[in-house]
Amino acid sequence: MKILAVKMLNRVGDNSDFVEIRLSDINYIELWSPTENSAKVPSYHTSNGSFLALHTIKDISQAYSKYGFESFDRSNVINTEKIKEMVPLPKGTLIIFKDGSYVKVRKKF
Repeated sequence: MKILAVKMLNRVGDNSDFVEIRLSDINYIELWSPTENSAKVPSYHTSNGSFLALHTIKDISQAYSKYGFESFDRSNVINTEKIKEMVPLPKGTLIIFKDGSYVKVRKKF
């Protein structure tokens, strides 16, 4: 099984920061926090470096953009291939998915 992760160190700010790692390549997993006050996230340590689980909307939207995902606001990353309809609301948009589920986003379309 593979997981999508982000480099723990030496990030350059583009898609090369995101890698797929195989579970079989992981030596150990620990909880890591970049600062004393931030939440701890899993860090994966391999022979090829250390990587973090995706934990911010920015990282998630950037890493998954090649799979059709897009950040619609600061809280939601949407799989655009699953959208059935977008309904304008006074304060944003209602995104309705092909399976009938929906989410309200702050972005207006």
